[in-house]
Formats: sequence, structure tokens, C-alpha cells
Amino acid sequence: MSTQMLDDDDIWDNKHEKRKKEQQREQRRRRKSLVSILLTLCLFLLVWYVEHNERDAFYVREIDFDVFDPEDDGKGGGGGWKRYAVPAHEEKEENECTIDRCHIRDLSLAKFNRKYREKKPVVVTFDTKFDDEEEKNERESDFFYEMNRKENVLKTHGEKTIVLSSANTFSYEKKEVKLKDYLDERGKYLKPVQLHQRADKIWYWFGDNDHDAFGDFFPSFKRTSLIGKKYVPDNASVAYSYGVGGPLSGVPYHIHGPGWSESIYGRKKWFLSPPMFEPVFNGNETAARAAMRFKANGNKAKFKMKTMNMNGKNENNKKKNKNGIDVDKYGNEKKVLACVVHPNQAVYFPDRWWHATLNLDESVFISSFVNY
Repeated sequence: MSTQMLDDDDIWDNKHEKRKKEQQREQRRRRKSLVSILLTLCLFLLVWYVEHNERDAFYVREIDFDVFDPEDDGKGGGGGWKRYAVPAHEEKEENECTIDRCHIRDLSLAKFNRKYREKKPVVVTFDTKFDDEEEKNERESDFFYEMNRKENVLKTHGEKTIVLSSANTFSYEKKEVKLKDYLDERGKYLKPVQLHQRADKIWYWFGDNDHDAFGDFFPSFKRTSLIGKKYVPDNASVAYSYGVGGPLSGVPYHIHGPGWSESIYGRKKWFLSPPMFEPVFNGNETAARAAMRFKANGNKAKFKMKTMNMNGKNENNKKKNKNGIDVDKYGNEKKVLACVVHPNQAVYFPDRWWHATLNLDESVFISSFVNY
């Protein structure tokens, strides 16, 4: 009888052990299933978050200019060029612009040379004329803005051929079109840049100007540009570049010599970094996508490991400021500065500073490359 009881106990123990193992296997299966569900949910949320932010970054809405700014036409307003709301890239607070800003009357030539020339960028705001200038200069300024109205540009230069560049870092692809086709509202060139587009597949009018065909813009600009009159020496060699870009167009990071870029109509966002601190970037990525990533990262950029000196050579002697941040010889920190430049404003970019640009509207601008 005792033997029978032992056998029954053994059977019970075996069944209990078997049931216990099955329960453990079932628990493991449930845990794996739960982990799989959670991972899938996290992946879904991540994809949704990225796509949601990307859609927000590429959201634009055309603004009726007469409603937006009815009194300012011809003085940095619309000029017939379309204005857009671009919430993801506009500055909602004054301190969002991290480039020094000042009015032209508060920035003397001596102060510019001492504080900014060859050292760091600055955004300068100006009126269309000096207070003490004669009526003739005011009329010339009015004439310059009038000739740059969209309808007048089309009327006087619409049949002329312009050279477009691919909107990537190296801008190596070129294409010739009629200006009227480039500005055609039903065409493809000035439409807002889309999420899926690559910079090397976008065509942008900047940099290459036929000075025989468009030379009349530049004499008028030289006569009316307060920036040029005040900060560009008479004996300096200056190369001018006229351009027009649609919303969310622009160029990724690149470098060249020093100069100024004045916004005639429309707004343009600038991103600048000292020469020795090269941001990590993809030269074929659109400026809008790069700007989206910059903002998502708390307005911070990643930089390449190597540093370059002002002459473009490897720099081994790193300096740090009192906060432990890498700086160049002028004290500029290792970071990207950003600011929206409005009509009646100009940005000074020093020699070999890395910079990228992003148009927020249909933007008309003239850049002056100055050999100081």
C-alpha cells in the first residue's frame, strides 16, 4: 500500500512539474508577445512622430499680401511676390535670432571693422534712405524697388534667358530657361519644396547672372544700397549676384569669400558656423529638411571631428572659453547661428564661414561678394 502511495505521489509530482513548466512557457510566450507589441507600438509612434514633424516642417500656406501688410508694398513688402506662413521655421521670439542684429545708424564703419569684419556675422536693418539724404536718393530707392516688383521684372526681362543651378552644396548642375518660365505661377520652379525632394533635383536661380542681360539691376542697386555705401570701400572689388527663390528653397552648407546679402522682397533664414567648425551635413539634402533636423535637435548642430583654421587647414590647437566650449581665435563658439533676414535687412557673412540658406517666401535678393 505504501508503494502504491509513493507511485501516486510521484505521478502527482510529475504532473505538477509538467504543469508548472507549461505555465512558465506560456508566461514566456506572453512576455515575448507583449514585448513585440510594445516594440511595434514604439516603432509606429516613432514613425508617426517623424512624419508628423516632417509634415509640419514642410507645411506652408500662402498669405494674401493685401491682408498681411497693405501699407508696406514697395518698401520690403510683397512687390507682387508671394508671401507664405511657414510656422516651423519662423521666429516667434526676438531671442530666436542668434546672430547679432543692429540698425545701420548704430553701426559705424569703424565699429563694423572692429567688431565684425572677418570676425563674425551681423544682420543690419536699414531704412530705404538716410534721413539726411536728398529727395533724389529717395526717388532712386523707390525706382529700384519698383523695378523689382514681380510684374515689372516679367515685363522687362521675362523673355531673357537665365541660368539655374541645382540647389545642393556644389551646385554643379546648370540649366537654362526663360525667366518668364521660371517665374510662372503654374510652373514647377517657384512651388514650395516638397518633403520627398532632393536638393540636387531642385532648380534655383542664384549665383549665375548674365550681366549683359540683367546688368541694369546692379547700377541701380549700387546707387541705392546703404550697406554698400557705408561698409564697402570704394576701391574694393565687388561681384554682384541677383537671385529669386521659392518657399523652402535654399542651399545646404557651403563656403566662399566674404560679403553681404540683402533681402529685397521676401524673407530668408540663414544658418552660419565659424570656418574651423564644419557642421555635419548631406550636400544633396534640401535646406528645409536640414533646418527641420536642426530645430528638432534644439537648434543645435553636430560637427565633424576635425577642425579647420581660417585658411582651411587642419587646426590642432583647440581653444576653450570659460564655459569649456570650443572657440575659434575670435572667441566664436562651436555652434550654428541662425536668423531670419527680412526685407530692408542685410546679413554680413565673413570669409569661409559655413552657411546654409532657406527661403520662407518668394524671395528676391542681391548678394555682394566683396574682396576687402
